[in-house]
Amino acid sequence: MDSGYRFENAGMVITCISFHSIGNRNVGLFQRESDGMYITARNTSKDKDGKYSWAWGHYFTGYTEALIDYYNRKSEMQRYTD
Repeated sequence: MDSGYRFENAGMVITCISFHSIGNRNVGLFQRESDGMYITARNTSKDKDGKYSWAWGHYFTGYTEALIDYYNRKSEMQRYTD
């Protein structure tokens, strides 16, 4: 998924800020359009109806907190696949 890509998840319009995948696993940093909340999410996938879902997400009001969480989760994912 490329930065700037917009999609819908559970009625929310989401913009991708950063996305990293290894094999069939991934982690993304997204921003919710309605209120600007930042979301880090694991295992985002496209559903049959064309919408997206993820295994879990953490929500942040601040970009810096979300970015730190994204990089931590990205490192964790890489550690378990190396």
